[in-house]
Amino acid sequence: MKKLFFFIIFCLLSLSIFANSLVKNIRLNTTVPQLVLDISSKTKPKFTSSYDEYNRLLFIEIEKTNLNSKINMSKFIGKNINKIDVLDYGKNLGLFIKLNKNVSHKVFSLNNPHRIVIDFRNNGSKKKEFTVTIDAGHGGKDPGAIGFRKYREKDLTLAVAKKLKAKLSKDFNIIMTRESDHFVTLSNRSRIANRGKADLFVSLHINSSKSSKAHGMEIFYFSKKSSPYAGRIAAYENSFGEKYGEKTTSIAQIMGELAYNKNMEKSIAIAEPLNTSLSRRLNMKDRGIYGANFAVLRGFNGPGILVELGFISNKNEVLKMSRTANQNVMADEIAKKVRNFFY
Repeated sequence: MKKLFFFIIFCLLSLSIFANSLVKNIRLNTTVPQLVLDISSKTKPKFTSSYDEYNRLLFIEIEKTNLNSKINMSKFIGKNINKIDVLDYGKNLGLFIKLNKNVSHKVFSLNNPHRIVIDFRNNGSKKKEFTVTIDAGHGGKDPGAIGFRKYREKDLTLAVAKKLKAKLSKDFNIIMTRESDHFVTLSNRSRIANRGKADLFVSLHINSSKSSKAHGMEIFYFSKKSSPYAGRIAAYENSFGEKYGEKTTSIAQIMGELAYNKNMEKSIAIAEPLNTSLSRRLNMKDRGIYGANFAVLRGFNGPGILVELGFISNKNEVLKMSRTANQNVMADEIAKKVRNFFY
């Protein structure tokens, strides 16, 4: 009987030790900007936290803890929190909290009663999170394609690039591969972007064709595989490097396979909506997006797009692209899609 008594006591103690804690409530503290998790537990809850700065995603995992009941998470969205999700793993509880821009955080626990606190601080700073490299195609001794009325690709791309910089500078760190009419090799363009740890590479170009009727705009992203058409466009753009003494085949793909696939996915995510909206606003043909082995994109360690803004060989399009008002529309639409890509 005595042994049975001690066995029952042992079982009860074991249950109390190993039973999961409960998050009784989640609440916002408005006096001090905090998200508070009230926890029913006999012992101090153990938790880990990690933060993905690029996506502004805070992950907190609380060991041996469950959620007491369903809580409406949308009520926490506001000044500091962009989105919040709770996932009950059965034994552990996970919180995914996406923070708003310029919000820093600190995670800690308090006792009597037990609670986990996420302390928010608005940095109030103008620190820019992301860096965008704007690459005006060609330049200097390399005029690029020459079209109707001797318009030069290098001049039109630089005009749009400068306007794009002006529209993005408030919210992004901007790196220009060139800001004047000077020559930059293809390898140096990607090297400039990599050195500045750019998060996105936007290369501006203008297409050309033997037919003056060819028209419309298209966007390319780096892919080791390409259609015959995309391959011809890439070969044409890469040929300018060869023409001015650069062996473009020496420009290596510096990304690993996983990064390559992820960057391609991200590049497509900005290319598709941009080409659709840009062609619509300028009343130009949407020629689609393509993957191709562009040397200037191959050398960049991140997502990148090469925008062919139109055909310099088409009289109507080159006149359209040469107008300041239309260049502003191009820059405005690209800037909008860059913001959407990051935010």
